[in-house]
Amino acid sequence: MANAALLRRNRKPKPTNSSSSQPIVTQLVAAIRCNDFSVFSSLLETPDLDVNRRTPQGDLPLVESCRFARLEMATLLLSSHKANVNAASSNCLANRVGLTPLIAACMALEPKIVALLLSQSQKKVNLLQTFGRINAATVLLLFCVANGRTDEQNDLALQILDQLLTYAKQQNQLKALLTAKPDQVNSLVHVAAGAGNWKALRMLREYADDCHVDFTIRNAAEHSSLRVVEMNAFQARSLQFCEPPRSRNDSKKGRQRTRKKKEDKQENERQENKDEGEKEPLSEADKQTFTRTRPDRNVEAFHVTRTVLELVKDLGPAAIFSRKSDVGLRGLYIKTLVLAEVGLVRIVNELARMPDTMPMKSVYVDGLMCTIASVYPLALKNAKEYQSPWHQALRTTGQGDEEGTSRAKDELSLEAFQLIMSRMLSYNSLAKRVKVWTLVLMHLLRPYDSKTPLAADMKPVMEECSQLTFYERIAEMLFRSGTKLAFSIFDRTDIEDDESYDEEIEFHLLISFIELFFKFFTPYARTICAADSPESLRISSSFQRAIRPIKQLWSLLDAALKCLDDVIATPQRFSLLLHLLQVFEQLEAAFDLDEEATLKKLYELMSRFVKQEAKKKRLKTPVIEQSHLLHTIAAAFPIPSSLIDKVISLKASVDVLIRSDPKILGMDLYSFASIPGIVRLEHKVDYLSMLAEERSGILSISISRTSEANYVDFILQQILSTSGKQLKGELNITLVNEPGVGVGITREFFQIVQRCFFQAGATERSHVHTVPPAPHVLKIGAQWLQLARTQSLQNENSDKTLRIEGEQSTQSFTELFPFFDYVDEQEGGVIAIAPRPIYISKQIYDAKRSIKSLNLSQAELLVNPAEVNALKKIYVCLGRLMGLAIRNHQPLGVNFPIVFWKFMMRDGSLAWEDYCENSSVFKNSLQSVLDHDFDVEPMDMRFEYTVKVTVVDENAKMKKEEATTHEAGSVTLTTNMEMELQVGVGEVQVTNANKAEYVLLRAQQFFFGNEVVYYKKMRDGFTDIIARSDLKLFRPEELQRLVCGELTIDFKDLKKSVVYSRGVKPSRGVVQRFWKVVETFDQVQRAKLLTFWSGSSRPPIFGFDSKYRSMNADTACWYIDVDTGMDRNFCPMANTCDRRLILPDYPTTAILREKLLVALEHGSIGYDRM
Repeated sequence: MANAALLRRNRKPKPTNSSSSQPIVTQLVAAIRCNDFSVFSSLLETPDLDVNRRTPQGDLPLVESCRFARLEMATLLLSSHKANVNAASSNCLANRVGLTPLIAACMALEPKIVALLLSQSQKKVNLLQTFGRINAATVLLLFCVANGRTDEQNDLALQILDQLLTYAKQQNQLKALLTAKPDQVNSLVHVAAGAGNWKALRMLREYADDCHVDFTIRNAAEHSSLRVVEMNAFQARSLQFCEPPRSRNDSKKGRQRTRKKKEDKQENERQENKDEGEKEPLSEADKQTFTRTRPDRNVEAFHVTRTVLELVKDLGPAAIFSRKSDVGLRGLYIKTLVLAEVGLVRIVNELARMPDTMPMKSVYVDGLMCTIASVYPLALKNAKEYQSPWHQALRTTGQGDEEGTSRAKDELSLEAFQLIMSRMLSYNSLAKRVKVWTLVLMHLLRPYDSKTPLAADMKPVMEECSQLTFYERIAEMLFRSGTKLAFSIFDRTDIEDDESYDEEIEFHLLISFIELFFKFFTPYARTICAADSPESLRISSSFQRAIRPIKQLWSLLDAALKCLDDVIATPQRFSLLLHLLQVFEQLEAAFDLDEEATLKKLYELMSRFVKQEAKKKRLKTPVIEQSHLLHTIAAAFPIPSSLIDKVISLKASVDVLIRSDPKILGMDLYSFASIPGIVRLEHKVDYLSMLAEERSGILSISISRTSEANYVDFILQQILSTSGKQLKGELNITLVNEPGVGVGITREFFQIVQRCFFQAGATERSHVHTVPPAPHVLKIGAQWLQLARTQSLQNENSDKTLRIEGEQSTQSFTELFPFFDYVDEQEGGVIAIAPRPIYISKQIYDAKRSIKSLNLSQAELLVNPAEVNALKKIYVCLGRLMGLAIRNHQPLGVNFPIVFWKFMMRDGSLAWEDYCENSSVFKNSLQSVLDHDFDVEPMDMRFEYTVKVTVVDENAKMKKEEATTHEAGSVTLTTNMEMELQVGVGEVQVTNANKAEYVLLRAQQFFFGNEVVYYKKMRDGFTDIIARSDLKLFRPEELQRLVCGELTIDFKDLKKSVVYSRGVKPSRGVVQRFWKVVETFDQVQRAKLLTFWSGSSRPPIFGFDSKYRSMNADTACWYIDVDTGMDRNFCPMANTCDRRLILPDYPTTAILREKLLVALEHGSIGYDRM
């Protein structure tokens, strides 16, 4: 086949007849194409010449004259030889079957030739003749800018079109021409619409009005003109009616291959046609018709927009938003372009001016509301396409018309505002519409542009906003939505296609109404007046009267909550209503107390909120963030006693809601946490645990009990190298080579943490209870530690990642023990960060003595930077471990003072008395300073305190590097000196004016010592785990309890809550003997029993009974199994993962005691069985 094709390509062309032997018509056509007027003129003198005769190929001289734009030749053919203007070419090989002179002249864009054809023709010109699927008028409609043509081509085409329409009107063909469908589908209007030729549409409209032709008629496919625009916009318009007809042979070439002879004949014909075509020059019609460029998208958008506006000129631009059938547009992008061109305000104003009796008004308004609600999110997501036209649509100054005439500034009319609000507050409104249109109104009305709310003697832009009834309507919608939410009344059927109607939809709608109320009430609160009086009401009065419908929700909510017996699936619908009512109660009380101060604060909050909303990059936000405004307002105002009384009466119901889903505590009920006795501590911790479960990160820690000496390094390295994101996730503990699942491993891990890190006064070796490991074990442990560092699931690029480098990488953190010590060594109990020795050089000490001064500044201390950096990292880790312990409900058995927890919570109300809570003597001393009158009796007291320092006698450089080595010979003296309380204030005398400052600084130094930087690092680590916002749910006493746990172990509650399995009953002998033995245990033995049984020596912080825990909390029971098949010589066994104790059926109390004590002594750590 390839060789045959090659032969065909190389075949010489057949010899053609000489010009003298060709027919005269053929010679005439050749002269026309070559523009040889002399030859053309001489040929016209041939006797009996018939110019209407076709060439052997089917071409006509007049058609070719029009194709090649030969005006003089066409004139001679028409005037001298009576050429037929309606005759058509039949050249099928050149694809010109049906091409008439008029269509050819239109394709060549020659107005003079067209005028010639229409004026000098002896016969009536048939304007309806078709060339394939187009007629003369259709050709002209395709020459538009939106279809890739130039403005010059468009102007010429319009000029010719006007000639055709004028001629058709004169010949009574206008109606037939306008309604003709040359492609059997589309009339001229539809072709112009599909091509984006708005100028032609304007012209067609003028002529259509003259002959009463329906300009809105649909095409044969039942598509409206607007639909045709959408189907063809922003793509290369190669509509079927734009394509010239294909030759018959070409259309059948794929089906006529049954015989080789026929195939060869067709190939010869095509070759001849090709050879002839190569000789024929390019005509003017071909140049104009088949050369075009892809228009710029912005240019095309302009013409498409103008086309749409031209089509809806009679109905108005609002018609395009109709969602009824295909009367309007379907695509959002073209709607957005129209909005940008006309302006949203202008469209809404025009809608508002429509009479209510107009049946389509409601349809248009509904469509516009829906369109804006859909376009706004797209403008946030797709900035490239939608953002610019959306911003143009919101401008109140017009873009001007196509002639460049500027448009006057558009202001939203009162009627338009009322129309929008009526739709927003209608019963079929949806959250997205309310939300978006509220944002639009904030942009148009700009009520927060000033720094203060509108004064009482001024009027809002919209008079409606100063009417009390306006806010009462919003409050009634809030009441209606809240009622449906409380009782799960979901009766809507007219929702959007991309939404499903359930409590979440009503949830969002309620929040949207809340935002709507506050966004309008706050700036206009001073101007609100009642319907029966023009005088402005007091702010407190207008607020109380406006929210009366909302306060009715209290009784409905109370009735609904009393029906709750146990946990429910959707507690958020009740918690949101409680949140809503709480905010309105707070504001009502605040307005009663000081309405101006309250309004000022509320205005500042709302102004900031509105501006943040306008800058948002997305409309949809997580459900937990939807109530951000309520959260902000509630945090800014105090909780009134009236609210506390109402909440206390609902305490049991609130408990059920939080147990159903602790997440609502952070979403809606966080303020209730500050009311004593309302929210259980276990619910607060369950909330933290749920947050960790829902986050994607996982904090993975692996430790090996075979290298107990490396516990501290194992844990510190992995905690410090974990990213902030993973710290917020769930905790996953792995004990190497020890199988285990569940929280039992977690309990054992925190038992190790407590023993290794939080023992007061612990030294480097005191946390290790085993014989020091052999060197090869240490080597293996070090290698395993390095592997754990590299394989843990950390993101080392995170800002929260702390990497251990330099000098600390070659030594153990245990060299920096102790980390904590008792505040009072004699009494014990309360602990604090262990103080570090203070060193100075002997040179400085001698210089001080020489001038008889004991004053010391911070700059004169010897500091080991490597040690300080290592300690900072350690205390960051310890803070994280405390946060993890709280989040995982594991007490550490350490008792920090209340002031420590206030500091951790960044409590700004800390007073000097708080820092002295553990020393009444020191507290009385500082009180005496405050009581002393320094003006009457001055004292030699400065901003300094006495501190014990160690004098080091070494070379200056060595002293700084080895200040903490404690080696013999390096420390020569320990003495007391006076240290400045703050840098640069050591010489400041205490006076009446500054004694309060002195007392505060001295009290802080008494508590923090010189370790304040380590306290801050510990706090930073703590908030890495528990966010500052979540810490507000707790009181300092609660945090103290969570970390310390119960110090006394009472088995009475444990005995009541134990579950006996395998058919065992509490009355069984071995069970009775077990309880008889353990009840005689002291606290140390009881702690060992709990460790053996559960992995932790501490009782559960919320007790052995878990009936108040949430559905997602760790509520594992305590089990006792009696295995009658076990050898009675075996010790008891335990599975700490599910708190299961397995007892052999011991016959006597003595044997049970003996075996149990052995197990507790040697198997209380790990999974050992004996």
